[in-house]
Amino acid sequence: MENVIEALSYERDIIQLKLLNVPKHPKMIARMFTIIKEEDINIDMISQVTVDHHVQIEITLDQDYQLKLNNAILKLKDEFKQLEIYQIRKYSKIAVGGQLVETTPGLAAKVFETLGNANIHFYQITTSKRTISCVIDKDNLDMAIQVLKEQFNI
Repeated sequence: MENVIEALSYERDIIQLKLLNVPKHPKMIARMFTIIKEEDINIDMISQVTVDHHVQIEITLDQDYQLKLNNAILKLKDEFKQLEIYQIRKYSKIAVGGQLVETTPGLAAKVFETLGNANIHFYQITTSKRTISCVIDKDNLDMAIQVLKEQFNI
């Protein structure tokens, strides 16, 4: 499994934006992302969970977008009164990837086990066919880089 991961990337300074009480309707969710797009904000990770009649969405973006994000948040709050919005700036993002990620059973478990054994908590996860990305505490980024490099011989 050591040769499955070909690359490791990270972003030290990210914003995790949590949107709670998001209307469950796809047109409403699309409208929210349109507001963010209109502020010319590039979103990195997106995670969505349905909770009863609402949705919770977690987004990550580079901290360089902070001023634009402030404008987007004002517009979101104006249009979606029930929306709860939280910004968290104490996180970093780390990602591992390779061509064999999608065909290697247990790879995510190995990544999570590696982080867990180093007592590195992860707060948001997204995957694709070639990458596994985790939001972690900024203070643990250097340790995460080290243990993942060691585990996967990067």
